[in-house]
Amino acid sequence: MRRVVLTFAALGLASMQAQTFSETVLHNFASPPKVAIPGAGAIRDSAGNLYGTTEQGGAANAGTVFELSPAGKPTVLYSFTGGADGKAPQAGVIRDASDNLYGTTNAGGADGYGVVFKVSTAGKETVLYSFTGGADGSGPKAGVVRDSSGNFYGTTSSGGASHAGVVYKLSPAGQETVLYAFTGQNDGSGPQAIIRDSLGNLYGTTSDGGSGFSGVVFKVDTAGTETVLYAFQDAHDGGYPNSGLAVDSSGNLYGTTNEGGSLFEGVAFEVTVASGLVILHTFTGGTDGGYPEAGLTMDSEGNVYGTTSGGGLKSGYAGYGVVFKLNIASQQETVLYTFPGGANGGAPNTGVILDSAGNVYGTAQEGTALLGVVYTVDTAGTETVLYGFAGAADGNSPQASLIRDSNGNLYGTTYVGGPANRGVVFKITAAGKEKVLYAFTGGDDGGYPLGGLVRDSAGNLYGTTLGGGTAGAGVVYKLTAAGVESVLYSFKGGADGSEPTGSLVRDAAANFYGTTEHGGTGNCFSGCGVVFKLSAAGVETLLYTFTGTGGAYPMSGVIRDAAGNLYGTTDSGGTNHGVVFEINAAGQESTLYTFTGGADGGQPYGGLVRDSAGNLYGTTQTGGSSFYGTVYKVTPAGEESVLYPFTGKADGGFPYGNLIRDAHGDLYGTTQLGGEAGVVFELSSTGQESVLYSFTGGADGGRPYAGVIADSAGNLYGTAFTGGSEQSGVVFKLTP
Repeated sequence: MRRVVLTFAALGLASMQAQTFSETVLHNFASPPKVAIPGAGAIRDSAGNLYGTTEQGGAANAGTVFELSPAGKPTVLYSFTGGADGKAPQAGVIRDASDNLYGTTNAGGADGYGVVFKVSTAGKETVLYSFTGGADGSGPKAGVVRDSSGNFYGTTSSGGASHAGVVYKLSPAGQETVLYAFTGQNDGSGPQAIIRDSLGNLYGTTSDGGSGFSGVVFKVDTAGTETVLYAFQDAHDGGYPNSGLAVDSSGNLYGTTNEGGSLFEGVAFEVTVASGLVILHTFTGGTDGGYPEAGLTMDSEGNVYGTTSGGGLKSGYAGYGVVFKLNIASQQETVLYTFPGGANGGAPNTGVILDSAGNVYGTAQEGTALLGVVYTVDTAGTETVLYGFAGAADGNSPQASLIRDSNGNLYGTTYVGGPANRGVVFKITAAGKEKVLYAFTGGDDGGYPLGGLVRDSAGNLYGTTLGGGTAGAGVVYKLTAAGVESVLYSFKGGADGSEPTGSLVRDAAANFYGTTEHGGTGNCFSGCGVVFKLSAAGVETLLYTFTGTGGAYPMSGVIRDAAGNLYGTTDSGGTNHGVVFEINAAGQESTLYTFTGGADGGQPYGGLVRDSAGNLYGTTQTGGSSFYGTVYKVTPAGEESVLYPFTGKADGGFPYGNLIRDAHGDLYGTTQLGGEAGVVFELSSTGQESVLYSFTGGADGGRPYAGVIADSAGNLYGTAFTGGSEQSGVVFKLTP
């Protein structure tokens, strides 16, 4: 997604006429084994077995339903295929008296908008309902609750008459009824999980909407009438509740908000019948935790239990989260466990359950391989990891462009995968044999390489990682031909920048130039990003710090002309839709063009390519006449013209990657959507688009985030984020 910019002219390649290309898959990346990334909490039976779901993993990397024995032995009860049976379950399961499990998937199904499913004790899955994405709802992120007659109740986060989500009922025969469709106005938008009282009333939260545009607590009665019990203002009262509620015998409701509070680190709240909202605890982001993303669990003694995804040992997002207990009457919080990260887990974004002895059970997204753990914390505050999910050795989910040497070897990165699941640098020979040159640990060496590579004449590779380093804010690294990695610079996460997501460029004196998405001193959340220069000795010089008004969040790196001027894009800033910028050799920034998000495009994720006249070419992910993105041109005078607006149909949609340009002015690139699962396209100098290859999302790959490169014979090379034999992405070659 963040790449080295090459042109066909530089490769000595003349213009290619539009034609059909044949694809060869050079390498299939391996899937995470069996189960991976538990995104929802677990339930527990009387024998101590735990049951839950993973959003990824399984035979098709489309998610699983799993059982974990008290001894920590995992069993995959069902592995989703990603087709009609569903894909990517984001919620947990419930269990009936016959031990059947019920839940939802966020995607997949007959129309691709998610399903409600049943998994029997024999591991047979039955789709109870497949959402169409229309009035019936779309993309259920929450699970279901069940009444004594076997009816199910749940929510979808989108869909419905106003595309703001619905509350639905599903009969045992699979007949769906929409009980309430949100309008996205004062009634809320994006409903989360619901609970049901003995009278049949349903209660829940929405993550958005309401009078304060920060979510609501709502009730839907048996007649389908919605009542807003409280509307958050994203102030001291909290904002953006991302989870469901707990209820006591008096009908009081308890939950959390992910943001708001006096320090904007979230709150735990109660909504009472008599008094409305009561703040039980305001998180500081320090040792008490910060940013709770899950709901609360009650015991019989007036305490609630939960987790925060941040805070703990450090502050805010820099921490790994906590498990906490909160006494309702005294409003006193006790931290039961502070996650240290690593093998013990971290970033728990799901709630907890309790056994009769007071032990707490839950799941966390981080672990040794950052694929998560299932854990328990006893009453003394001792944590035991019951199971840690593992990563694939050869890499997974490539998002950056490739580079190619004179012998035809390809080099690239994967965002995740490797033993620690922090990504790898790989080499693929002309014969299609892959070798992992380096696997990141996520420690001081870096982790999550989103950008591509540059290579010097000695065969050394250089790149950036989004995370890791001494401050966890990313690094610039060097990798020798022998696979020895050294960190040239470790970002501190402050004024020097944070989270470099783009590729580097290198000048004749071995200086590097690049961008960081965050950091700097600009007035944006986590900083607006910087443009930096790094000497061969590893000394950083800040060339420009973005402020927001002149652009924010430069994600794709920069290109450099012969005079030393730098050119790039920001994903946001300007009028909040991104800009094209220039920084001269003296460090003076000029905004060449500010996108409006309309017909001219918006969110230019991809970088730029430049012709000999100084015109710049790039893509926007959104905007255009059909809002599926554009290919654009910006002249040296700052005049923008849309060369092609994507329709999201067979021609492609939502381009992320960089373009390449041949000697006759034809442009080549990719879109992550459109066709069946993304396309490779050619755009002539007259604005005529031709689809060179349309991915199916199957064995040939799907969702090509990064652009393509070419050889002198006109073959194109690239990566696809998904698809392949393991549904974990591919390296491909397209031959005319």
